[in-house]
Amino acid sequence: MNNMETKKYPSEIKRPSDLIDIAKLEKETQKYLYIGLVFALLLHPVIGSYFMFKKTNESVSRTYPMKLVLRSVRFLKPFELKPKHSSKRELQRTEMQIKQPIAEVKAKTDLTIEVTENLHELNLDTNIPESEKTHDEITGIDTTSVQNIPDIEKQISMKDEMISVEDMDTGQYRAMIVQNPDKINIRGFVYISTTWGDQLKVSDHLKRSIINLAEAVNRHTNIEAKIDSHLLLNSRRLLSTPFVIITTDKAFELSPLERENLGEYLKSGGFAVIDNGDPLQEYSQAESSLRQMLKDTLGNGIKFEPIPNDHQLYHCFFDFNEGPPQGAEISMVQTTTSGAQGETSRNASMSRPVHYLEGIWLDGRLTVVYSNKGYVLKWTEYDNNEPQLKMGVNMVVYALTHEGGIAQKTMSQYSSVQ
Repeated sequence: MNNMETKKYPSEIKRPSDLIDIAKLEKETQKYLYIGLVFALLLHPVIGSYFMFKKTNESVSRTYPMKLVLRSVRFLKPFELKPKHSSKRELQRTEMQIKQPIAEVKAKTDLTIEVTENLHELNLDTNIPESEKTHDEITGIDTTSVQNIPDIEKQISMKDEMISVEDMDTGQYRAMIVQNPDKINIRGFVYISTTWGDQLKVSDHLKRSIINLAEAVNRHTNIEAKIDSHLLLNSRRLLSTPFVIITTDKAFELSPLERENLGEYLKSGGFAVIDNGDPLQEYSQAESSLRQMLKDTLGNGIKFEPIPNDHQLYHCFFDFNEGPPQGAEISMVQTTTSGAQGETSRNASMSRPVHYLEGIWLDGRLTVVYSNKGYVLKWTEYDNNEPQLKMGVNMVVYALTHEGGIAQKTMSQYSSVQ
């Protein structure tokens, strides 16, 4: 084709590749491979020896020797150790002046005057020698009025020590606060935790209530509220905690040690908020257990009295002029009844509202706030619970500021004047 001769191959060769001798090609390839390996083995030692024995012309700078000379110390002025002369002490006699007591002097009452006149009518000798009279009888001071006055001279001045109330958050105290004339301007810190016992348990759906309450305190006040670990009723740490919340929705009973520890806590300045975690059921097991717990702790003679709307609990931070806000006690309650012949019927009714909080007073101090409103249920919600959270803020602030409480006793050791 195209004037080119067609190369003809023998008939036994079908394609051009059949002309290649594979055995010969393989031998030639191995021969050149061995030659290359021998060449490489000879070349590398030669190159390595060249660079190893090659002389370099780089000059290295020499370091000059240095001599260290130690010279003797020369004083320009004579050095002498002179003793420090102290001022001569002289013994002087000074008269101590008795400070006037910082207490209100109360005049004698009419009853004392009447008793004295009656004694004169009976011709009894009421003249007591001056040596047998007590200091209170001589000065006319009622010592009961000065028992609660802190010793100012023993107070630690936070101003002089240059410390703030936030610096006292070292784990030693469970709460400390500094009050100002303006009730809104209060600052400090407090640890809030759930209270547990051997049988007293907090259900899982109630545990978030403490978290939301602490967030509300941080949001509305200058008090830094922190979540603490579980607080056990038989722990001595309870006695230094100014504010505790006890809640449950199940029946329980305290051990003798827990009752004794809780009673000592409440009588020594503690403040407890007892909230029924099952407010929809009237006379529920939780309510019965909580009320019986207080009776076993403080005695059967305690009284659950309504807290009036003008009490400081409702006005210490937020003002609740109409009393406590509605809790979770109002809702539709579904009940199922079974008849004698096996028929069942379902009824829906509105639960009964609770119009007030109940309190227990010990020596004139509000010690326990009992609630059947189920505030802990409202605190667990994410919205539509702002009034209930504000009521919780008031409970925390009241526990930290009321007279005779643990927080006030702690702050009496310090002078918070800035």
